[in-house]
Amino acid sequence: MSLLGIDIGTTGCKSVVFSLQGEQLAKSYRNYEIICEKEGYAELDSVEVWEKVKDTIREVALKTQENPIQALSVSSLGEAMVQVSKEGEILGNSILGSDERGIDFALQIERKFGEYYIYKQTGNHPGTFYSMPKISWLKKHNPDLYHNTDYFLTWADFVCFMLGGIAVTNFSLAGRTLLFDINKCTWSEEMFDFLGLDMNKFANPVPSGLVIGYVKDDLAEKLNLSNDVAIISGGHDQCCAALGSGIKGGSRSAMFGMGTFICVVTAFPRMPGIESLYLDKMHIEHHVEFGSFISFIYNQSGGALIDWFRRTFYLNGIETCENNKNSLGVMFDEIPDSLSDIIVVPRFGATGPPDFLHGNKGCISGLSLNHSRGDILRAVLEGISFYILDCFEKLHNNFNKIDTLVVTGGGSVSEKWLQITADVLNKVVVRNSVTEASSLGAAILAGKGSNMFVSYSNAISQMVHKELKIVPDKSKRDFYNAKFHRYKNLAK
Repeated sequence: MSLLGIDIGTTGCKSVVFSLQGEQLAKSYRNYEIICEKEGYAELDSVEVWEKVKDTIREVALKTQENPIQALSVSSLGEAMVQVSKEGEILGNSILGSDERGIDFALQIERKFGEYYIYKQTGNHPGTFYSMPKISWLKKHNPDLYHNTDYFLTWADFVCFMLGGIAVTNFSLAGRTLLFDINKCTWSEEMFDFLGLDMNKFANPVPSGLVIGYVKDDLAEKLNLSNDVAIISGGHDQCCAALGSGIKGGSRSAMFGMGTFICVVTAFPRMPGIESLYLDKMHIEHHVEFGSFISFIYNQSGGALIDWFRRTFYLNGIETCENNKNSLGVMFDEIPDSLSDIIVVPRFGATGPPDFLHGNKGCISGLSLNHSRGDILRAVLEGISFYILDCFEKLHNNFNKIDTLVVTGGGSVSEKWLQITADVLNKVVVRNSVTEASSLGAAILAGKGSNMFVSYSNAISQMVHKELKIVPDKSKRDFYNAKFHRYKNLAK
């Protein structure tokens, strides 16, 4: 028997099947494009994404007939919601969090309730990034679509619903809407009443990890699944990735996502003190392990910055060498062991807490004609870690207690990047045998929710396995301390 973890991202979706021992048995991926019809708009074609999700499920289910899938769950991006009818008809595109529409509605609730009151209730500082401004905008500018929509569902909940589950909204993704009371675990009547939104269009909030149905018979046959595959309520991708990395509340370890975004996620065993998090401009949301909570820092100039470097400094973004390594492998091989004075401030895209910068403030300093592109890439990776280190210094909660980072995502395959991370942050870096942490976290939800594991601790011990441990190089400590001081002066 096996477990299926589905992960819906901003630019692609994947389905990964795992054994109960955490071995990856099959994987399938599809990508899709962000639709930007006007400046400030960012949408996904909901029909296209749903079709590609089904394609990935069909492929992995066919490959694992000897280890049939018993249960599934879904991890997904936050904020974006899908408009759908009770019969499962998709009614429109999904508006992404990065879409700029609806800022007036975020300002309205801030004027009405005050920033601190909203934070205490929702765990978020008001802003346009969340679901509420987009749905309020739809109600005003596309009233027919709003009226015809039976449910606004987050992507994880939408996929579960379309596969045969009942319509629900898991707590972790409900927390990305600005409409959810994280203390009462219910939708906020105050917010709905003030904004004139219909609460009946938002499915009941539930914890992650609950059985919410079984794959529909007709769909099961088309997807190469049996008709008794349990559907388990899913969660926010950052929460699922933390679970798939083995991060539990109270741990001194944190997840370090090295994908398109750079993201560090820490978990709390219970609701933390609100005051310090509010002052640090951090958000708080329910973890997928009920009773625990998470918070995270992020920077868009992570994998996206490295991809820019690849496209800019390499011929057509693609170079191969005689042994056919891919372009990323060639790039990281060129990073020298020698240290340089080049400093990169990675503010080329938006950043999250505690600064919430909007990009266009990045820089590369200290270049000379003697430097190679490998020197510049090393400085890029150092700059990413300097950004994280600067955040750690500014925060007054779990982040300054972290001693180990569990890395996930595409960047984690590079041991050079991992060593630079360990050296700059002066923390142990661990890579697990499975770096598809969001999918693994969803699979763990599926296993726990279908009673294949007695607890999340039991599931983690069975399915999450350490592969590599990297410790900081103490000989570089003085150099990086001095360079970080210069970085902070440059970043002011």
